[in-house]
Amino acid sequence: MDPTPYVREAGYAERYRDRRFTSGSGPVTDHRERSILRELLARCSPKNGMWLDAPSGAGRMSSELPGHVVQLDRDFEMVRAIPTGVCRICACSTQLPFSDHAFVGALCCRLLQHLPLRAERVAVLRELHRVTTGPVVATFFDAMSLQHARRVMRRAMGKKRSGRSAITRAQFVSEAREAGFARIEFRASMRFLGEQTFALLQR
Repeated sequence: MDPTPYVREAGYAERYRDRRFTSGSGPVTDHRERSILRELLARCSPKNGMWLDAPSGAGRMSSELPGHVVQLDRDFEMVRAIPTGVCRICACSTQLPFSDHAFVGALCCRLLQHLPLRAERVAVLRELHRVTTGPVVATFFDAMSLQHARRVMRRAMGKKRSGRSAITRAQFVSEAREAGFARIEFRASMRFLGEQTFALLQR
């Protein structure tokens, strides 16, 4: 994963913050993802303390974490779009600028599907394992889904690639264990239909 900052069109971060999950199907997606995150956190009895949201985007999910939150994103403009009054850091998730065991838990939402290589995904998960003492909730795209099948068909028909990658649950388990996690529990956004899948990772 290239650690250099993203370069996006002007205004992208503000549009993502203000519109991505407030229009169209966004509110339904937002409600579903928040509900899944709450359910997974309730299952692992998370500790109060410092949590990491990496990447945080504009901080949409940070309020669901049970403690003080450090928000980290590779996109400097996205970091600037986060409301003031919170701890914001611009850095890459494969090279987290924190000491070992600095956080009681972490959230990694909507990143891994953008990393096509196993080594990149393992690097992110390994860093999250290194800087936490408790649970990590991460999301990925499940290859065993109708949405992924449609994407494969569009590619076969010559459509432009979306830049997103999907893996099977077995692949994710293998990668998470390589990163140091022992227990993995899944919750799908829409099992077999949508790709977005949450995983609760514990030691």
